[in-house]
Amino acid sequence: MRSELRCELRRALVVALLAAAALAVSPTAGAAVAPPSPTVICANCDPSGTGWTGCTQTTASESGGIPWLAHYRHYLVVSYCKSAGTITSLDIAAHGCDFDGAAACSAGSSWVTSGGVGWGFASATGHAVYIGALAGVPFAGTSVVNVSIPVG
Repeated sequence: MRSELRCELRRALVVALLAAAALAVSPTAGAAVAPPSPTVICANCDPSGTGWTGCTQTTASESGGIPWLAHYRHYLVVSYCKSAGTITSLDIAAHGCDFDGAAACSAGSSWVTSGGVGWGFASATGHAVYIGALAGVPFAGTSVVNVSIPVG
């Protein structure tokens, strides 16, 4: 019985190692799917366009609970620059979760979901989980915040 278990474990380990090796040598493994060519949608893509030029940041947040008793605040901050309406730089500047009282939260992943550099628009999303209790009644969930950078 014990030797059969060892044999099965070895077989599973070999299969896992072969799969990892195949992914490591694959030219497309882990490659991000790029958006279509920026010429498809873009606000005033040429430098003579009339779109906005400058740098700024935008924030999205969500909160819940009762402040000081059991409260969380999940936020996502995106910084970007545009030249004639085209995004020239884009960065998730901050993604976090603050809490106080009988609550806790943890920021998870955040990423750009559409558009980006070379485009006239972009959007980003961030995820977090939270848990707390009010009057002895527990609450928990997932928070999703979205930032949108409009065309122009």
